[in-house]
Amino acid sequence: MALIHAEVEKDYLKKKLTEGKIKPLGPVPELTSKDIEEATRIVAVMGTHSHIKALEMGAGVIIAGRSNDPAMFAALPIKEGYDPGLALHMGKILECGAMASTPGTTSDCMMAYLREDCFMVEPTNPMRKCIPSTVAAHTLYEKSSPLHIIGPEGVVDVTGCKFEQYSERAVKVSGSKLNKSETINIKLEGASKVAYRTICIAGLRDPIMIQQIDECEKHVRDTV
Repeated sequence: MALIHAEVEKDYLKKKLTEGKIKPLGPVPELTSKDIEEATRIVAVMGTHSHIKALEMGAGVIIAGRSNDPAMFAALPIKEGYDPGLALHMGKILECGAMASTPGTTSDCMMAYLREDCFMVEPTNPMRKCIPSTVAAHTLYEKSSPLHIIGPEGVVDVTGCKFEQYSERAVKVSGSKLNKSETINIKLEGASKVAYRTICIAGLRDPIMIQQIDECEKHVRDTV
């Protein structure tokens, strides 16, 4: 069994900050020593590298701290020599369960089959199925660029991807390519105490979903 910690020591981060090794990720302010000191926790979002090292050391079970979404799915295939671009893209699809199927949900499972030049995804629940548009749509999920999946390993370019119906319930994906980074870049995430009360307001503006609101409500009630 392997235990991988993700929390980073504050003194180590301050040293890296002084050395100019910490850069803003997107349109966020520069990290300061004060930010580091006031944080209650700071974690490094690991990719596949740490998981692969644990597997190479013989771990059959890995208990890891903060990892990016594809890491746990892509680490073993990459270790075994499969194409890292396909493996990371596959992990991106699997990370939300059956969300990439129809009807989509995070409360169900998805199965993936990885080959040398493609991968297939298929929901385990027979009431669901994958179609090219649902799998392609999930490729866009939680990303700043529709064509790039950015992680510690580099950038997975999906510009040349093909999403094809493989069977009645499975979709075949091919063409994902990893452009490796010269260095491993790790995202830092931190939290500090600001307040103790949160108000969340949600609204629904999607006309397609609004037209099916009764069906959606029934599905949620049946699921709960």
